[in-house]
Amino acid sequence: MLVALSGAGLALAFAFAAAHYYSPPAFKGARVRSPWLEADFCLAMLSSLLALAVGSRAALGDARDRVLGVVLVRALIWLALTIVLGAAWAGNVGLLTLLIAPSHAFAGVRLAVLARAWRAERLWRG
Repeated sequence: MLVALSGAGLALAFAFAAAHYYSPPAFKGARVRSPWLEADFCLAMLSSLLALAVGSRAALGDARDRVLGVVLVRALIWLALTIVLGAAWAGNVGLLTLLIAPSHAFAGVRLAVLARAWRAERLWRG
């Protein structure tokens, strides 16, 4: 649980760093360097990959429910979190919001499920 929360915090820090280094695209001609190597894109990609890794790792600690209702509820929570995070990041990260918001929402949903399973196990043992 601590590793997953640390990873989520680090992913959020990378997202804030991407927002700090973000510059809107300039369509004034040929670029001097590759847009794939710009700090904002690299940090946003790193943030998203880390958030997806946290979500995937958190899924390993969960007894994977395949009930349609549970999947539907989690999908709706993910969609709502994506919209909220997208609205929060839209002004700061621009186009990179489409990369950051869904992966962070996925990590948030998986962390919530992991926390619930961890708490239930702790209460069951105690």
